[in-house]
Amino acid sequence: MSTTEVGEKVKAGVVFERGEAVPQWFVWKKRKIDVKQVSFTWRTAEGDSVLVHYSVVSEGGLYELSYNLKTLEWMLENTAE
Repeated sequence: MSTTEVGEKVKAGVVFERGEAVPQWFVWKKRKIDVKQVSFTWRTAEGDSVLVHYSVVSEGGLYELSYNLKTLEWMLENTAE
């Protein structure tokens, strides 16, 4: 399984647990992808923005999502399908 850099904005559905957004699904290439598990989260800084990264598992593969706390945008960073 190889990793592919994507870097595209996506729409995501989330639930909030203990004040944190937890992705439940996202839409990429007109396809809804259900998140089965969030396996890891971490934060990075990009300029004056903080990004929350999520390593997620679906039935179709592994994905890295990021959520920009300043712009409130979700990005699909990488995929391993």
